[in-house]
Amino acid sequence: MSTPAQPSLDALVAAFALAAHDVQVLDPAHPRFDAQRRVIVLPAQFEDARPLVRQRYPAPLEATILRAGVVEAATIAALPLDAEAWLLPALRPEEDRASIAGLRGVMERLFAPDGCPWDRDQTPQTLRRYLLEETYELVDAIDRDDASALREELGDLFAHLFMQTALAQQAGRFTAEDVAAYAHAKFVRRHPHVFGDEEAGSTEELLDRWDAIKRAERAASGADAAEAPPGALDSVPLAAPALQRARNVMSRAVRAGLGDAPLEAAAAIEGAIASGDAGALLLAAVRLADGRDLDAEELLREQTARFVASFAALEAEARAAGVEVEALPLERRQAVWAAAEAQR
Repeated sequence: MSTPAQPSLDALVAAFALAAHDVQVLDPAHPRFDAQRRVIVLPAQFEDARPLVRQRYPAPLEATILRAGVVEAATIAALPLDAEAWLLPALRPEEDRASIAGLRGVMERLFAPDGCPWDRDQTPQTLRRYLLEETYELVDAIDRDDASALREELGDLFAHLFMQTALAQQAGRFTAEDVAAYAHAKFVRRHPHVFGDEEAGSTEELLDRWDAIKRAERAASGADAAEAPPGALDSVPLAAPALQRARNVMSRAVRAGLGDAPLEAAAAIEGAIASGDAGALLLAAVRLADGRDLDAEELLREQTARFVASFAALEAEARAAGVEVEALPLERRQAVWAAAEAQR
């Protein structure tokens, strides 16, 4: 028995009563399709497309099929392999659970005039503290190497990015596409050794090249020549954690021509202790860590975690004894400090 001829795409468009601009054919080899538009799946792709379709679409959702020249309805869970084509329905953003576009649509809906009252009252400034909280929760998930928590926290951070772009779009300032276009151009432009013909070279050569690219970007931006050029440290964010900002500021200053500090970090630490200058002590400690290729911010985070664990053990001991922490022997309480200050 001969296999029935596959209808042409034009015939499928006519059979499904689609507009010419509303045609999207699924290619499982490139599965990043737009599920918020209708999608045609051809028989040659049925087997490969089925798991992808079941991942993206709710099982009870009704699709349309063409079988023996007749248009019929079928659920996603029961799409037949003997059809001439499947036509998958367009998902609403809240149904399009496995795509960035779906998440973006959900956030824009929440911030719409008829969306969530709380979301409508927000501004970029009021969302700032929540964004910081989510960022630190993401960092915590990374530190714990917790893949499940990392996935969740990245999702929360994605949501916040779309909150900000939704507000900016409503205000007519920019769109998510503008943000993507900026980032795309920046990272392609700054990696000519990946997207162009240049050789990567050493890390130091890459840093020098990035500085040269940034200078060229500023020159090409058409800034008023009468204006003072931006300082080498201007782009280090003020809101960054203090130790991290100190490290970035000092390393950029050195790269910008400052030269090495007159005192070694250890000597600067001794001088700060002698003078009682706590700020100078912290800055010198950052220099000491950086000189050993260590991150002072992460070191302090880890040291604090050890203190927390040691104190938690002390609290557990007090609970087991039925007393308050302060009632435990002094030498046992002092051990918490010793454990936190011990060398790793």
